Amino acid sequence: MKTHIKRLLPKQDIKQCLIQILDEYRLPAAVIVSAVGSVESYTLRVSDGVSVIFKDENREIVSMSGILTKDGIHVHLSLSSQDGSVIGGHLMEGCRVKTTLELVILALDQDVSRSYDPITGYKELIIK
Repeated sequence: MKTHIKRLLPKQDIKQCLIQILDEYRLPAAVIVSAVGSVESYTLRVSDGVSVIFKDENREIVSMSGILTKDGIHVHLSLSSQDGSVIGGHLMEGCRVKTTLELVILALDQDVSRSYDPITGYKELIIK
């Protein structure tokens, strides 16, 4: 397994960049090890699997975890406000970097992919 370090710049869409990182480093699958930074806007799908929260406001990234595969990514993001309250959910397009996002990505050596699961209605992880 090998680590890759990447810095995202202001205005970049986090989800789009994660997908591009897989291509850039030719990774079939990876996991997010560390993510430190901030957002100027965010779009998160919450736990009911349908509702989406979108806001144009500055927040600090307090955690980000997930598995990235060439068939899709599954990432959760937690963001804190100026008063320290936290909101979190499933990363969607529309989460834009404010100042920076420093990422450490670990390439996986296990063969994993994603495939549509009719039970959940989402692309779920397949471990081969």
